[in-house]
Amino acid sequence: MVGPMNQYGLIARDHWLKAAPSRYAALPNPEEYFEDLGEQVQSQVDDLSQTIAGPDPAGETYLQKVGRLTMAKGQAEEIVLADLVWITPELSADEEREEWEATRPMDSSLSDWAWQMQDYPEDEQPLTVDVEDLAAEWALPVTFIEELLASKSPTAFLTEHAEILKQSANERYRRFQNKQDQEE
Repeated sequence: MVGPMNQYGLIARDHWLKAAPSRYAALPNPEEYFEDLGEQVQSQVDDLSQTIAGPDPAGETYLQKVGRLTMAKGQAEEIVLADLVWITPELSADEEREEWEATRPMDSSLSDWAWQMQDYPEDEQPLTVDVEDLAAEWALPVTFIEELLASKSPTAFLTEHAEILKQSANERYRRFQNKQDQEE
């Protein structure tokens, strides 16, 4: 135990409580963690602010020196807090799904692919993507992809099978969550 928590430890603790409550709750001894973190921040701020401030220039007045040292400390705090304290806020389940939805491949890309495949003569169709691989990637049955390719209008086919696409998106989101959990 280092001692009473300094201002940087308090700032860090408050930030973690607001931004990442589950990460905060997972700490075995949060008070000790933030006391230690506060001391690390203080030490690095002190060292960096001296470096930023540099030596006293000749002819510098008292007020100029106070201004230079204050500016150097502010810059050092900004740098060190960004490195050691500020963490990415946790998203709620709804926010996480919304973010995933905004970045995932759109269903229209599947119909675009099917349209492109249909534009080629049957004996010249490029095999850019194996149907089985595409089905696995999209969490769809192989027969669904084959029927999509055989349909007169891939866009209409996807519209008619919107529920299957919704289930596919749910499965892909579950995969995404599992991958995220494994990386933590």
